[in-house]
Amino acid sequence: MDFRERERKWQEEWEKAGIFQAEPDGRPKFYLTVAYPYVSGPMHIGHARTYTIPDVIARYKRMRGYNVLFPMAFHFTGTPIVGASKRVARREPGYIELLTKRYGVPQELLPKLEDPKYFGTYFAEISDLSYKKGMKWLGLSIDWRRDFTTVDPPYSKFITWQYHKLMEAGLIVKGKHPVRWCPRDGNPVTDHDLLEGEEAEVLEFTLLKYKQEGRIFPAATLRPETVFGVTNLWLNPNVRYVEVEVNGEKWVVSEQAVPKLAEQGYRVGEARPFQVKFGSEVEVPLIGRKVPILPATFVDPENATGVVGSVPSHAPYDYVALEELKSREEELKEWGIKVESLQPISLIEVEGYGEFPAAEEVERLGIKGQLDPKLEEATSRVYRTEFAKGRMRNWIPVYGGKMVSEAKNLVKQDLLSRGEAALMYEFSLKPVRCRCGSPVVIKVVEDQWFLNYADEEWKEKAREVLAKMELIPPESRAQYEHTIGWLREWPCTRKVGMGTRAPWDPAWIIESLSDSTVYMAYYTFSHLLKQVDPEKLGDEIFDFVFYGKGNPQELSRSSGLPVELLERMKREFEYWYPLDYRMSASELIPNHLTFFIFHHALLFPHRLPKGIVCFGMAILEGQKMSSSKGNLVEVNKAVQEYGADAVRLYLTSSSEPWQDFNWRKTEAESMLRMLERFHSLCEEILSLPLSSLPHGTPERWLLSRLQRRVEEATQALERFETRRALQHSFFSLMQEVRKYLSWRGEEARGEVLRKVLHTWIRLLAPFIPHLCEEIWNKMGEKGFVSLAPWPQVEEGLKDPEAEFVEEFLSSVVEDVGKIVKVVKVKPKLVCLYTPSGWKREAGKMIVEKLLEGKTDRGELLRHLEERMGKPKAELAPFLAKVLEETKDSPIEKLTLLSKVDEYQILKENSAYLQRLLGAEVKVFREDDPEIYDPKGRSKGALPFRPAIYVE
Repeated sequence: MDFRERERKWQEEWEKAGIFQAEPDGRPKFYLTVAYPYVSGPMHIGHARTYTIPDVIARYKRMRGYNVLFPMAFHFTGTPIVGASKRVARREPGYIELLTKRYGVPQELLPKLEDPKYFGTYFAEISDLSYKKGMKWLGLSIDWRRDFTTVDPPYSKFITWQYHKLMEAGLIVKGKHPVRWCPRDGNPVTDHDLLEGEEAEVLEFTLLKYKQEGRIFPAATLRPETVFGVTNLWLNPNVRYVEVEVNGEKWVVSEQAVPKLAEQGYRVGEARPFQVKFGSEVEVPLIGRKVPILPATFVDPENATGVVGSVPSHAPYDYVALEELKSREEELKEWGIKVESLQPISLIEVEGYGEFPAAEEVERLGIKGQLDPKLEEATSRVYRTEFAKGRMRNWIPVYGGKMVSEAKNLVKQDLLSRGEAALMYEFSLKPVRCRCGSPVVIKVVEDQWFLNYADEEWKEKAREVLAKMELIPPESRAQYEHTIGWLREWPCTRKVGMGTRAPWDPAWIIESLSDSTVYMAYYTFSHLLKQVDPEKLGDEIFDFVFYGKGNPQELSRSSGLPVELLERMKREFEYWYPLDYRMSASELIPNHLTFFIFHHALLFPHRLPKGIVCFGMAILEGQKMSSSKGNLVEVNKAVQEYGADAVRLYLTSSSEPWQDFNWRKTEAESMLRMLERFHSLCEEILSLPLSSLPHGTPERWLLSRLQRRVEEATQALERFETRRALQHSFFSLMQEVRKYLSWRGEEARGEVLRKVLHTWIRLLAPFIPHLCEEIWNKMGEKGFVSLAPWPQVEEGLKDPEAEFVEEFLSSVVEDVGKIVKVVKVKPKLVCLYTPSGWKREAGKMIVEKLLEGKTDRGELLRHLEERMGKPKAELAPFLAKVLEETKDSPIEKLTLLSKVDEYQILKENSAYLQRLLGAEVKVFREDDPEIYDPKGRSKGALPFRPAIYVE
């Protein structure tokens, strides 16, 4: 039976028995969810990791005795699927080739894919590369009764209820706001709609109006409070600048800035070329000082207006550009500028820096010029530190002594009220592209609906929820806190795309990151609504289910829904909620995951989620995966080539969930071979004869190591550390079983190995469930291993002495190997020498004193002199060597050292050592009269470190 046949067999058996269908009962529950997939293309191996990790945890918890709910659904909302279906309708050659050649879409189905709903359904469950088929091929333990799509009418009724609550709470506002905008679709776009630039934030720049002869040079800055330190303006000598009328004023900006200003609500006239006169002066707003215009190549015409104010004391870019310019004295003379007039002006004091933080950072990082990439790091460090801890210097009028964080807004508001500044918005990163292929711009829109995450009361509730949550990894907490802090109005509706109509204004549709914040609550009863008329699902139904409001009999009469259904919905919700863990990609912390916290804080304050686990990025051979570009490995193809268990093993063992994962074909092939070796080992174990002989050291050692592995794997899975769990339960345990077989040779005890296998298969069942079911069945066990109890540590089988013996033997083999490497001969004979009687006795004395806590070397030496009757010159080096050998030994090991007989251990295991070393092994005591020691090596024998001779 090949792996695919085996996997299909057990997937069918699980489905037939319905073992993953979760119903409320008397057991403790465990409820976890993972972000449902956006079905704009096939399921790839990055998605497989996203969904396999929670499956491992779900299976583990099920075996721990929990009633586990692990549901799934499909995200259709928004514009990406609509955009994809439009690309089909336009018959874009490259995209059609990708769909038909790479993804196997039949030509005759292309007309159907022009319908966005069919497109989503195709990649949700119809295609062989669909998510549902991919998840089933992977053997995910999902309760499929509960699946839905976000355009299903009952789900839309749930979203309608949610947004009525948000509106009632005053958290939906209408207004003018900058949004990411797709010019082709004529629509705001959010992270889910982007092909590139998901991490780009919308930054608000203050445009300071520098005046010159009736013209304005609007310099963009994120730090308006630094206007008091401006020494000059920067313009790029290699850039085309234009003069353009903006709101009735003549502005000089880069050519690229003009259309941006038009999108952002400014009245923009015709642009005319403008020749910049370097060396000419402009007047600084607010303070009236004259400063020159100077050239700088670091100025980016694509960023805001292409005009920058220079504050060299506090801006590393400005400092470097100014220092470079100072060295060009002839050029400065031509413009009539004296070098001494371009000195930095210190305006902020901050702990840890002197007068000129920019200069200090440039020197610290060894920055060489304006194009040095380290300038970004220097800038970020100075800005962050000054904003957090900086204070305006006392010489500054009005604002002196104020914290930078306070002065920033005060200066901005003063400049705006005086008409000496304006606002402009720009992306923090570029490029930013919509899934339709169009570049995305920032547009200030009127009459847009927003979720008001800027509401301080709501923010405080979110912070309180966050403080109580377990976050994995723990270091992600700072990112959540930062996101809660900066989040403001979020455009929650759009005019095009699929989704739920805004209940207060049906012309708008709730966007995809705003209709996916609390659907975990909907899962708890989604399977009960499959056949229900959605028109019967009014807000009062959800109020009853979630809050217990209303009388079920009255609700039944008014809605037409059976009382039993209403009560069962409520019972399911109250049993499963709160959610135990939410799992998703770390890149969703700045939006989805933080929104999840906000919405639960408002809607479910009595049933708050317990924790969030974040995943790192999945990449393919070092490159980011993308279904729209075809740079991916489809799940179903990977499963066909390597098998579901090998894919699962690779996805969960190569890195911890929160670390980035790199799929490499060679490593996937290696994992398949590893799994095949494991299978062969299991078959070998099952073929061994049973024995009733008492356990020897090798059996005691193996059973002891098994307990350690159970303990470590369990602890790791409780912390979601799948890689660490597999290091113990798969890789290390396989080495130990093989070591036992080598140790025992033909005398391996089948009954002991069967006991090990009985535990081992259960340890691995969450990771490689299909093969584990097969072996479990061959062992004659009843039922599914997927439902078998998780192994418990048997404390009575922990055997430190047996573990010490194996460790001692391994150290001897390692020492022999080092000698062989030096002498460069294949050994035929290895002689091992244990120390003479007095050394053994002295060694035990030293250990006993160490166990008493006596570590003073002089005291130990005097004790040996008194007891051993040997000269100090002989005992001192001996003591030093023994202390060196034992310096890092724990008390447990020191206790064993005082009891064991090394000679006996080596004699009893000489046959094992011979197999390992491939040579005859002889063991002698140093004072053995029959000793074979042609090179006199035995005199170097020490307690716990035998001397070695190789020939």
